[in-house]
Amino acid sequence: MTIALRSLLLALALTGGLVLPAVAQDNAAAYTALQQLQADLRSDRQALVAENLPLSESEARAFWPVYKAYAADLGKSGERKASIISAYASNFDSMNDAKAGAFMKDYLAMEGDRLKTRKKYAAQAAKVIGAQKAARWMQIETKLDAIINIGIANEIPLVPLKK
Repeated sequence: MTIALRSLLLALALTGGLVLPAVAQDNAAAYTALQQLQADLRSDRQALVAENLPLSESEARAFWPVYKAYAADLGKSGERKASIISAYASNFDSMNDAKAGAFMKDYLAMEGDRLKTRKKYAAQAAKVIGAQKAARWMQIETKLDAIINIGIANEIPLVPLKK
């Protein structure tokens, strides 16, 4: 199965389970569903990377520990993202400038931390599998994130504008 097809299936599974109904009437359930989907994605994601990143035996021995450390660090960002989404849903009906500003600040800080994590592990991967394969790995990661983020964005309503 190609990365695009498997990623699409993952995204559909993700968005099907996420559903933040008219903005999370059951906030705890939405948060739990997002956490479970993130956990499911971790194993599927590793399989997609393995399928699309050809490695020799020696490269694999050196790369997979780097990948697992990366996935663990990135998982922290995923938990943080789920928490931000949960808080957003809880505050949707009472949204004001202060809350919107706080959500924006938290979200951008989380994205900045994700970028730092990617840079750190891309450099480590380049050392053990070379720059070309490390770049391919980052492309795979970026494509998976894009597909997942589209699904999540589709489920989260825009900040309400109140007069």
